[in-house]
Amino acid sequence: MSEEKELLYKLLEGWEEALPDNLIPVVRNFVDAQPDSAVSEFLEKYKVAGEDWGYSEGSEFVRNIMKVVLDIMLKFDIKGTENLDNALNLLAEGKADRLVFVANHVSYSDANIFAAAFDEDFAKAGLAGKLAVIAGPKVFSHPVRKFASMHFNSLLIAQSQTVASVPVPYPIRVIARAAAKVAEDIKAKVKMFLVFPEGKRSRDGSMDHFLAGVYRMIDTGENVLVQPVSILGGEKLLPISQGKLHPSDIRINVGKAEYVSDILEEIGDTQGVKQAFMDNLGKKVASLHPEELRGVYK
Repeated sequence: MSEEKELLYKLLEGWEEALPDNLIPVVRNFVDAQPDSAVSEFLEKYKVAGEDWGYSEGSEFVRNIMKVVLDIMLKFDIKGTENLDNALNLLAEGKADRLVFVANHVSYSDANIFAAAFDEDFAKAGLAGKLAVIAGPKVFSHPVRKFASMHFNSLLIAQSQTVASVPVPYPIRVIARAAAKVAEDIKAKVKMFLVFPEGKRSRDGSMDHFLAGVYRMIDTGENVLVQPVSILGGEKLLPISQGKLHPSDIRINVGKAEYVSDILEEIGDTQGVKQAFMDNLGKKVASLHPEELRGVYK
């Protein structure tokens, strides 16, 4: 075994603890079959992932290993795929500069679930490996979560004290600098990204207010499409109070994509346009949920 693969297996030790026993040999067989070049690609990116605010590139190695695991762990019930196809076509044809997915948030695994559900759709549209996800520092504070975050590209942003689940040591100026760096990287490097505008995971599955601050990342002054998505079942795959993955039934409902300009026209001339814009999106995500989980957007 190469020195790099030995290092990789050491990194994977914690991740394997999260897997059902029957999946551990499946993962090890997959890793053993990978060329050293794939392992090197992962290790180089892992070193720098989450080191600075803004964009970090994901890893094809992690995308492949997550596909092996999640194809076994997840059973999908997906509605609205025609809406996704329409949005991806507009993006691929140059009729939109960027596609932004906005979704509810119940688990650290939500972004991995979303990527696993639609990676093949992205590839068919010529957008393989192009998905980015807005992430807070806590995602990169644990080796298992950091590994899973490389399933896609990441945009690291500093959370405010109002939504962070641990004390935030960052002064306001650092939070502002991180937000500016993310906005800059979105315009320069990102064709599509997923954001959870509640800013934190729901403990009971019901929706909370979408944060006004997310508006800055969505409306970059370009021709941007926004697509609401409901993701249900992530709390079963990776419960908040546990570190073990469980086989899960996942329900995803994809709404119609709209241009930012059309949403702003729908809102009209109103004070507090940022919050009004985000609440408009919150209601559209909630409309894809069962009524009992719509929370503040009933």
